[in-house]
Amino acid sequence: MSKTADAFDRFRNQYPAKACDMSRVANSDELVALDLSDGVRQWVDGAGAEKGATPLINPKPPATQLWVVRPDDVVHAREDDAASAELESKVIKHSNLTGGADAHCGGELLFCGENVIALNGASGRYGPSSVAEMTAVAHAFRSSGYGVWSYGFSEETMTAYRFGDRDPEWVA
Repeated sequence: MSKTADAFDRFRNQYPAKACDMSRVANSDELVALDLSDGVRQWVDGAGAEKGATPLINPKPPATQLWVVRPDDVVHAREDDAASAELESKVIKHSNLTGGADAHCGGELLFCGENVIALNGASGRYGPSSVAEMTAVAHAFRSSGYGVWSYGFSEETMTAYRFGDRDPEWVA
C-alpha cells in the first residue's frame, strides 16, 4: 500500500465524508465534475522534506491549488487552471473536484518546494469543522511524504485560517 493511501485511509476512518454544502453553490457550473483531462491531479507519495524557512504567503497567492479528500483518493488542481476559463465562475471550486458528491475534507495548498506544501482548510463546501480535523488532515499530508506548513483552525470563528491570516506552523 502507498504512503498516500495508508495516510488518507486513516484520516477517512476517523472523519466520515460530508455532503457538499449546496447553499454555497452559486451556479450549475460549480457542480461540473472535472477530471484528469481538465488538469485535476491525483495526490501521490512524496519523498519527504526537511523544515526550511517559514513561507511568507500573501492572502491571494498565484498558483493556489484546491485539494479534496474524496472517498477513494485525494485530488488537487490549480484554482485558475485552463479548465476554469470555461466555467461561469472562471475559477475551479471544490465541488468541481467532486461533482457535488460527498467528500471528507478540502482546502487550498501551495507547493513551496518539490516535497513541501503550505496547506489550509479553506473550503466553503468541505472544510474541516474542528482543530482536530485540520490537524489530522495536515498529518495525513505529512504522512504521505511531504513537508507540511499548516495554517490551522480558529476555534473563535470555527473556520480554517486562510493564507495570509497568520504564519503557518510546521507539522512534525
